[in-house]
Amino acid sequence: MSFSTLLHKLLQIVSGKKYRNCPGGAAVDPAAQRALQAGLINSEQIMAYCDSYTTGLSDDVLTEGLGSYWDTNSPQEAAETLAWLGSYGHRFFYDIVFRVYSDGASGDGRQEVLEALVASGRYGSPETLRKQLAAQGPCEEKDLVFSALEQAMEILGNLRSVFRVLEDKVNGSYLPKDYSAGILAWDLGRLVTVARMSLDCKYIEQDEFGRILAHVDKELRSNFSSWPQFAKSYIIGRASWGGQNMTLGGIIGIAEDLMTDKKSPWVLSPL
Repeated sequence: MSFSTLLHKLLQIVSGKKYRNCPGGAAVDPAAQRALQAGLINSEQIMAYCDSYTTGLSDDVLTEGLGSYWDTNSPQEAAETLAWLGSYGHRFFYDIVFRVYSDGASGDGRQEVLEALVASGRYGSPETLRKQLAAQGPCEEKDLVFSALEQAMEILGNLRSVFRVLEDKVNGSYLPKDYSAGILAWDLGRLVTVARMSLDCKYIEQDEFGRILAHVDKELRSNFSSWPQFAKSYIIGRASWGGQNMTLGGIIGIAEDLMTDKKSPWVLSPL
């Protein structure tokens, strides 16, 4: 993405109309409303409707968003993306690298992260995988775990660069306990947005969309007691995923507005 394109998008974030309401009416179910609000930072970023199942985005924007940013171009790919966000997401890597970082890993922490990925069981039997890693020659499991290792190491590098640096106008400076709480909000917020876009593209049915919103609402009520707490988790997730850049500042600005603007859905409907 060129600098001019990035700047244009940032200006859209700053100057775009806030809290776009759907002309066709808002979602009426309280659980669905809460789940939609979990996606508010992301929906404000892309200037989608804030209160409805449909995003209100054009077909071109939907196709570009799902295809370019999520490699999602079909019902099957949508199902895989949504399942990943719901079950693992970036929090799977973050929880591993935060533990390695907190334990004071030697060197760059690569060996410790690799062992944690193997021990997780996600890539097959840990005992079998260790033997495969020690053996010569390629295999699918080795490729998967080494690909995961690169993703995890990137998140570890970003975490090191932002640890105890992040802050917002409502929560102040983020403390170590905020980082140790994890980045569930980052995955939940994106899960809501991807589900809405997939529904608009007819990649998923209404029943599946409702199941996703119910899952998000359950996770939201079980893990967060306020929207500011949710915002911290989301911002730490965004920073750990993408590091410090211009867009991160825009994301933090959106979150600050959502936490303070008297017209914000978060202010009007506290968690």
